[in-house]
Amino acid sequence: MRNNIKKLRSQFSQYNIDGYIIPKNDEFFSEYSNKDRLKFISNFSGSAGYAIILKKKNYLFIDSRYTIQARLESGNNFIILNYEKIINCEIFKNLTIGIDPTLFTNDQVKKIFSNNKIKSIKINL
Repeated sequence: MRNNIKKLRSQFSQYNIDGYIIPKNDEFFSEYSNKDRLKFISNFSGSAGYAIILKKKNYLFIDSRYTIQARLESGNNFIILNYEKIINCEIFKNLTIGIDPTLFTNDQVKKIFSNNKIKSIKINL
């Protein structure tokens, strides 16, 4: 997990971003995908969530049902927060956060990140 985070962070300067968002869903918006990007980066196997990897910190936003599971699976590598706290989160207010645009709808970006700087990156980092 730590190597995956390190590899992701190594690409931040190339894309001029301060962080990157990894959702549970795939490009078909299925939460049960063969490409479980969230588990790959965080080791969290719950059915919903977002990981946000910043230059120095990692956040895992999950449904409150999964709090204990997230702590067990993700260990001390992530700050675990309730899902609803991601909406216009102050932590990311002055940061440029990268996303894979195939993994988010326009409505999601507007609803969740309307006060944040979001940069679409055409490849999934």
